[in-house]
Amino acid sequence: MEGSLDRRRLNDAFAALGKRVHQPTRVLIGGAGALILGGELNRATMDCDVLLSHPDMGQLQGYIRTVAERCGLPSGWLNGSAQTYAEILPPDYESRLHSLPPFGRLQVMVLHRQDVLVMKLYAGRPRDLADITALAPTDREIQFAHGQLARLRRIDVARTERMRVVLDGFGHAKV
Repeated sequence: MEGSLDRRRLNDAFAALGKRVHQPTRVLIGGAGALILGGELNRATMDCDVLLSHPDMGQLQGYIRTVAERCGLPSGWLNGSAQTYAEILPPDYESRLHSLPPFGRLQVMVLHRQDVLVMKLYAGRPRDLADITALAPTDREIQFAHGQLARLRRIDVARTERMRVVLDGFGHAKV
């Protein structure tokens, strides 16, 4: 698919972005992008979700658009639309972050698969559920996700209930 981002194209895009930024820049990638970059998911995506960035995404937009134009990528290949969901992350997610090798002045951090799993379970969209199936979560990961339910219930009861139903469908370990 033209414009889609597999692992190689994501790395190439980050390398191009790293050559353009003029100050130390950090981005935290979640969603399918984190799984693809981490070698956990073998598919392409149309965009890459930034959960946190420094400087903020608004200051990076010019560079991101330039990379999109020069590399034939969708204009929103790197976007902050998932930033509103950062509160879904488990409180200790930072202890599991993985840093990719530097791309010039750009440092790319990716969420651990169990943290992405929690976010995808919470979102519950068909593509998220397909990614979860492809990940084949372990009993430990299912148990970890179950452990997040009480905290997430305070954010959104209906989504958390849907998440619990999906988790129960795995029939693995429960807390």
